[in-house]
Amino acid sequence: MARRNRTEIEDKNAIYHIIVKGVEGIDIFTDDMDRNKFLQLLKKMVTPYKIQFFFYVLMNTHFHLLLKTEEANLSRAMQFLNSSYAHWFNFRHIRKGHLFQDRYKSHLILSPLYLYNVASYISLNPVEAGIVNSPEEYKWSSFKYYTSASSPSPSRLTNNSPPSWLKVEEFLNFCDINAEELIHFVKENMRNKNIEKSLHELSQMKNKSPKNIETILEKINLYLGDIKTNKNLRNLLIYLLIKKGYRLKEISNFLNLTKQAILKISKKTEKDLTTDSIYVFWLEIIKSQVLS
Repeated sequence: MARRNRTEIEDKNAIYHIIVKGVEGIDIFTDDMDRNKFLQLLKKMVTPYKIQFFFYVLMNTHFHLLLKTEEANLSRAMQFLNSSYAHWFNFRHIRKGHLFQDRYKSHLILSPLYLYNVASYISLNPVEAGIVNSPEEYKWSSFKYYTSASSPSPSRLTNNSPPSWLKVEEFLNFCDINAEELIHFVKENMRNKNIEKSLHELSQMKNKSPKNIETILEKINLYLGDIKTNKNLRNLLIYLLIKKGYRLKEISNFLNLTKQAILKISKKTEKDLTTDSIYVFWLEIIKSQVLS
């Protein structure tokens, strides 16, 4: 079966959770020199590929990234990162062949709730692996910079100031939380051993049976009108379904639209909501009468 072209699911201003593993489980980071080189490459990606990095963690056999692409160029950006690091690693360690397992995994993130659950999951990787007792103790993770952001400026350690390419404040603003709230959320997950639970619950929410969307459509048609003839109503519904965590595939199947069309409609609706009070009014009506 032919592989799916990744550019089909790439979009501007999209946020992704990236996972890359070493081939056959080998160590892709053997010492601090390897890890520092990798972070240097992340920095080099920012300007030419217009990437914003929110979270990262470097484990021995794999790494996680949470990033935003301003352009629809995730494939090209990841090709640069993986090929550049693999070439350097092979040269330094006198080895040949592939370094990474197959292609990277990318998960598109469409809601702030899912976003900071992924951030928690990434940050708690070293704890889950038994390397540290608390995420801020791990040197090769972005979490320590968020703990630094939560401290008063005079007490911050200079080596805990985030690098310019790590967008701590942008992430917090996007999720509409502060650093203290994020840290509390991560620590609660750690104490309750919920490292996987939050993502699992979100996955369950995303995998609701198609009947749920069908029921929503029936209520919309009954109480508010036909989305086939009222495009504004349809667009608001699409926006809300995405915010509620429904999968793009489910929405596109029921509305007979492509995934790309769904994403464009959602983004346009989000902009319209900032300028059109009538849109905001109808959004609240849909929430209260149909999605409550």
